[in-house]
Amino acid sequence: MAKNISRNMLKFLVVILAFQDVAAGVAGSIMADIIKAFPDYDPTIVMLVATFPGLIQIVPALFYGKLTKVFKKKTLLFIGLTLFIIGGTLPTFIDNLPLIIAMRGLLGLGVGITMPLSIDVITDFFDGRERDFLIGFGTSTIACIGAIFFQLGGGILADSFGWQYGFLTYLFPIWILALTIVYLPEPEKKQVSEATGSKTKVKLPKAIYWVCLGQVFYSALIFGYVTNISVAIQGDKLGNATEAGLAISIFTFGTLLAGFVFGKVKHALPNFYLPVGVFVTGLGMVICYFSPNLAMIFIGSVIGGAGMGIGLPGVFTKVSELTPVGAPPQVGLVVVGQGLGGIIGPFGFQAIQNIFNQDIGRFPLAISSVGLILLALIWAVTVMKPKKDLEVTLNS
Repeated sequence: MAKNISRNMLKFLVVILAFQDVAAGVAGSIMADIIKAFPDYDPTIVMLVATFPGLIQIVPALFYGKLTKVFKKKTLLFIGLTLFIIGGTLPTFIDNLPLIIAMRGLLGLGVGITMPLSIDVITDFFDGRERDFLIGFGTSTIACIGAIFFQLGGGILADSFGWQYGFLTYLFPIWILALTIVYLPEPEKKQVSEATGSKTKVKLPKAIYWVCLGQVFYSALIFGYVTNISVAIQGDKLGNATEAGLAISIFTFGTLLAGFVFGKVKHALPNFYLPVGVFVTGLGMVICYFSPNLAMIFIGSVIGGAGMGIGLPGVFTKVSELTPVGAPPQVGLVVVGQGLGGIIGPFGFQAIQNIFNQDIGRFPLAISSVGLILLALIWAVTVMKPKKDLEVTLNS
């Protein structure tokens, strides 16, 4: 039974749910050690330890709206965090690769529930500028702090005690589970207006699907930076492996900082916050592509990261706003878009590189730059259209 809590405590509880949204990164930080531990397996198969959660999280996210009709939100939270903690920590005690990958699948199921839930719960309790701030702060700032914690914590434990101990960092969210189960109130179900009728199926606007499709491309295009920036830095002899890793950390830091100002950006640009976020991400990629030295790559990285800190919560907010009252929450579709983008990204980049007979490194940064700026322009044009239609309807 949840207790009466202050509004500030409620804000704290809803944003910490995003802490483990990108926690699958522990495996990425210890991947070299895992590959060494399983020499009989092809490295591509071993890499499933890192990529499998992202693939599996699509499944519960796709049905998130239906799950909220069957289960209470707190029940879903309990299931999601429990799967996350069990699937995350059990590989510490397992020496069998297929079984480790299966456990990572459990972790993915958990993330596929908690990620849309972390946005959904914010929209249940808050609206207006308060909601916008909390979505930006949760999906960008808190999620990035979580990502940094899991990557560093996993790396430190792995270096100190052995690679398997890196997975013990997944025990950390037990305190989030305990706090939210005890204190977070069950959100009230939003009622459909009587005029609509309770038995009428609420029709979802097509714009939701278009925004989620855009999210597929957005996630795929950001992949070009994440996987190629270190190759570009080391290949052009601009820095060593540590400095290459630092570029991604600076990108994450940019995202973290932008989370604080997302609400203000959305208030200042109520129709264009999403295309602006995507455009700034693309601008960061352009700077990285043309950069002659490490300092310029760091500047491009922080700008690109800040753009993502506006763009990612922007997609979640836009879908939340477009979802009619009484309809099941559709934020799960954004998580699906994100997951699909992560999966098709490598194949898309490979195909374009083959067409132009180019290699990894700077060229994929060029693809990301062009793709993100085009996506920003397409989104800018599409948000202008409904606004004009709306003005015509209001004036007639």
